[in-house]
Amino acid sequence: MGTVADKSTADGQRARVGPLRAWLRRALAWRRRGRPIDPRTRILAWAIGLGLISGAIELFEPLEDAFRAVRAMVREHPADQSIVVVNVDEYSLSVLGGNEPRRSDDAKLLDNLFAMGAKRVFFDRAYADLSTPAEDAKLVEAFKRYRGRVFVGAVPNVKRISGENLNLKPNPYFAPHVNIVSILGQEGPLGLAIRFPTESKIGGEAKPSLSAELANVRLPEQMYRIDLAIDHATVPTMHYLDLLNGDIDRAAVAGKDFVVSPPSRMTYDFHPIPFQQKVAGAILHAVGAQTLKKGVPIESGWIMPFLVACAFLLYQARRVRPSRTQFAAVAGLLLIVPLGLDFLLINVDIFAAICALAIGGVRFHMLDRMSYRGSTDLRRIETAIDMRSDSGTEVLAIKLRNFATISANLAAEQVDELLGKVQARLRATQPDAEFLFEKDTFVWLQPRVDGELLEDHLRGLHALFNINITVGAHSPDVATAIGADTNYSSPLRERIESAIQCAEDAARAGRIFMISEEDIVEDRAWRLEILSELESAIRHNEVEVLYQPKVSLKSGAIIGAEALLRWRHPVRGMIDPSKVIKIAEEHNRVDMITRFVLNRALSQARAAIAADPAFRIAINISALDLRDPLFTRQLRQLLKAYRVPAGNLVIEITETAPIDNDEVVAAVFAEIKAMGVKLSVDDFGMGHASLHYLRRIPADEVKIDRSFVSGMDNCAEDAALVRSAIEMIHSLGRIAVAEGVERPVLVQRLHEMGCDAAQGYHFSKAIPMAQLLPQLRDKAVAA
Repeated sequence: MGTVADKSTADGQRARVGPLRAWLRRALAWRRRGRPIDPRTRILAWAIGLGLISGAIELFEPLEDAFRAVRAMVREHPADQSIVVVNVDEYSLSVLGGNEPRRSDDAKLLDNLFAMGAKRVFFDRAYADLSTPAEDAKLVEAFKRYRGRVFVGAVPNVKRISGENLNLKPNPYFAPHVNIVSILGQEGPLGLAIRFPTESKIGGEAKPSLSAELANVRLPEQMYRIDLAIDHATVPTMHYLDLLNGDIDRAAVAGKDFVVSPPSRMTYDFHPIPFQQKVAGAILHAVGAQTLKKGVPIESGWIMPFLVACAFLLYQARRVRPSRTQFAAVAGLLLIVPLGLDFLLINVDIFAAICALAIGGVRFHMLDRMSYRGSTDLRRIETAIDMRSDSGTEVLAIKLRNFATISANLAAEQVDELLGKVQARLRATQPDAEFLFEKDTFVWLQPRVDGELLEDHLRGLHALFNINITVGAHSPDVATAIGADTNYSSPLRERIESAIQCAEDAARAGRIFMISEEDIVEDRAWRLEILSELESAIRHNEVEVLYQPKVSLKSGAIIGAEALLRWRHPVRGMIDPSKVIKIAEEHNRVDMITRFVLNRALSQARAAIAADPAFRIAINISALDLRDPLFTRQLRQLLKAYRVPAGNLVIEITETAPIDNDEVVAAVFAEIKAMGVKLSVDDFGMGHASLHYLRRIPADEVKIDRSFVSGMDNCAEDAALVRSAIEMIHSLGRIAVAEGVERPVLVQRLHEMGCDAAQGYHFSKAIPMAQLLPQLRDKAVAA
């Protein structure tokens, strides 16, 4: 049996869901027009929509097959004894000697079987190859003797999951003398179903499948699912060797069809049966034939049960309260009815309907409880449609910063008690306020308070929680962060969300409170869009890479340059690269920046290296890049693509990056070093500064941060720190580089301290490669 992936499609079923899509579009249109949707309508839309999607994409196909297999176990019955499978097994092959029987053995097998009254013989193999002329001739003579009663398998030209084409046909030497049948089969997802065609196109001709020929049925080409209720273990089997030697009783052969399996040493033709061991393909063909003898299974799909579920959900949505009993009854029917249909060979898929019922049922029964938080009288924010605000109203939010920890250590009823006491404290400041609660945040409206009075009021709210709240035997400390929205002209929903976001921002920044004003809202919106705008700017060549020269303090010559990202926004002007990189790291998008800078810098560095073969281009990367196992492969490809020697590239790692004791990073470092690329520790002294840190990173150079270098002519402590850093760096065998060199006196002091190289505005600001190249070609001294 040749197997391929199950490529059945639900295109016909999708064509029948147009009315449901139209209904969903109308519901969404109401939403867009600003009209509040009834919660039950929303639940109905989600239940039907998700059920519709799951059915259309056959999401639950493995589950359907598994449930169908369970039902088959309930209906299990023995196979009839009209088809016998001949196993060319290890027992037979060990006696015959070889990996497969000789063609003369197959010819003798045919003689013995038909002499004992066999009806027909099917070979579950293609005989695509020849053996020796003498052996092949004997088999052909046998085919001729029993013309019309011997069948050989073939597989049509189909594509496997692996992408390879599968096309097996009998050798032209054998083909004219035998009947050809298709031995194609399909395994369902996870091996939970087996399908066979009724016929296949082989060599441009329609040929019946092995199972269809066994069942003596002629049907147009279609795939059918074999009935797993037929107990495959009851299909009669015989050993090839016993039949070859005539050691089988004639009565066991007469009038029966025989299917000869492929040699076990040549082909692994075993396939999964759900919840059982694998079964030989020849046996599955026999089961398929007995399925067709009862009739062709009908695939009714998922639409009809889904429509029943939709009608029931519509009925429940109109009730005052949904009925759990009725939900259970309909779900039970959906689970039981398919068993009866199985006896009629009607396959029905129910889990799209079950999905819609489950979503609708659970959500309907939760609806009454969704309006309030547990046993408290705190309304949830999504129920605040009827609340109104105007220019004389403040929207306040107070976030319980450690609410997750408190919840983990208190019982559910104790958490509700705590929230009730928090609400009581807040109500003391605003008796008439209605409080909302979402996740870990209280929200409420109160009369407008202007200017500094609002800030004093927020500090007072914070002070309310300086005293512990007692809950039973517990007295948890409640940490708060407060947000307020003062954009009085905005809709209430936006103001609530803004106040909550301010409380979140205050908690993240370690502040007591944060007030949302227009500039904060705009900055927050900008943070959401900055990466998309950067990506667009890169595509439109609006971002550039400049190069700040690195100078040898011994010779004064330019020995390299650091590639620096520069982005001038058309509205916001020059954007701070560190801010962009920080946001990119927060959103795990820093690879976009790294890829751009690497491509641009390496492509432009070729000209610099041509002018000075010792020139090294330095590129900063993020700690997130170092945790990407594919980074080194991409780096190697770029070096090759731009023909830049690995030794001319320096990868700079920011010293604030927490990469110590990271096995993935250590492996990336090792690969970078193995390529010949140089490593540099950037901004040394600003973060994880330690000898252990430097020892863990196989850096070639260490760059001392500008915050120490720029002030060392006026601060003895900075000078001492820089001198110590240079000595430490040299003691580890690394090159010391000073950043932020902006005055001649710093050059002299660094030279006296033995610093190897430096960069900064004293030598040059970051410039385009076109300005840097003339200095390299003229062998110019940078200072």
